[in-house]
Amino acid sequence: MFVLNEQTISTAIDIISGYIVSTTADETGIPIEKVTEIFLTSKTYALLSDAETGYYWDSMSELIDMFKIELIG
Repeated sequence: MFVLNEQTISTAIDIISGYIVSTTADETGIPIEKVTEIFLTSKTYALLSDAETGYYWDSMSELIDMFKIELIG
């Protein structure tokens, strides 16, 4: 049975973060190491990693778009 707890949320945030970084690196051509560095200090990651915001339930494509906007501009 699925239980939403701190561990589940933390795992979801880690998986989503990896997906966002990987997808953004692929789509932009920026090295994954650089994208990771930028992502971990981004507003998008801050919102995602704050369990109170609930961003871990949001659409990953929306989170990627949010990060790419932040990355570009």
